[in-house]
Amino acid sequence: MCWRLLRLRGDGGIPQATYRFDRSYAWNYAHAPAVPRVRRLPQAPGGRLLDYRVNSPLGVASGPLLNSKWIESYARVGYDILTYSTVRSTPRQAYSLPNVRHVENREHMAVTTKRPPLNGDTTIAVSFGMPSMEPDVWRKDVRRAKERIGPGQVLVVSVVGTPEPGMDPEGLIADYARCAEWAAEAGADVVEVHLAVPNPFSDQSQQVFESVPLSAQILYRVRSSVGIPVVAKLGAFRTPRMLHDTATKLAAWAHGYVLVHSIHRRVVDESGNAAFEGAGRDFADVVGADTFSVSSRQVLEMLAWRKAGAWDRAILAVGGITTVERARNLLREGVDATLVATAALFDPLFAIRFREALASAA
Repeated sequence: MCWRLLRLRGDGGIPQATYRFDRSYAWNYAHAPAVPRVRRLPQAPGGRLLDYRVNSPLGVASGPLLNSKWIESYARVGYDILTYSTVRSTPRQAYSLPNVRHVENREHMAVTTKRPPLNGDTTIAVSFGMPSMEPDVWRKDVRRAKERIGPGQVLVVSVVGTPEPGMDPEGLIADYARCAEWAAEAGADVVEVHLAVPNPFSDQSQQVFESVPLSAQILYRVRSSVGIPVVAKLGAFRTPRMLHDTATKLAAWAHGYVLVHSIHRRVVDESGNAAFEGAGRDFADVVGADTFSVSSRQVLEMLAWRKAGAWDRAILAVGGITTVERARNLLREGVDATLVATAALFDPLFAIRFREALASAA
């Protein structure tokens, strides 16, 4: 079978994502994707991640895999590091439609496009509000997800703290730790601590990872609460020096880093109006092909500091990895794993082509 031709297609030959953008988050949660069944996967190169044996160093970042059914679908087609979409200690509904728009990432903003690219060079803006099911629901479902993956596959569960009115930093720190404990108890192999979220205690526009004291306290509490590896998910840093200082100071409490989550940008339509309706939705997370230059540069800077002996922690690359060659290049540079999101949505058989490429190069 020619894997390169086996893609989900919509009308006119435009790639159709496994996530239905014209449907609500709740609908997509209830309808796992119809990923083609594969009789036999190409041989994987093997490897290790955080002391786990993995079939391959390719996985899916937090976001696309909404629940155990989604994870099972992607595990069957060769993704070996599977991240359960970010969960909270309290239920949170998703924003209203639209939640996803195709965009061009320009100098000062992202602008929506009417027709997505045909060559898979896809960039999208996402605005969901980081929804989560009730803890009783996702905790049981994480157990099912763990049961549905196979040998050589690792289940990562992404957690985030939920700020409430009147909550102080200690309350947020405790909330992160609570979610991490639940995830570990449910069967997670790794906990991802999502720090690329707004800092509710900052007077300026700042994300949690940009506050080293707050991030360090969160990671310390999580690390002290669970007996499994803990990785910190980071966003785009303003300067290389900030990246170095943050990674160095957080290294005591993190087994690794996942970066870059997204590029947080203002998103408008072609008339200059907000692309997503509703309060607080002027800015959204831009992901996909156009973010690779920024994300890969930050990953390479992180690798350089690690090679220089600043610290020794795993580096899981994310951000704009929409081609097999980009994934292979980052692995050659020394990352421990490459995680895809947009590519997994638009080309669910990406992992098969990745395995084929590694096998042919061996």
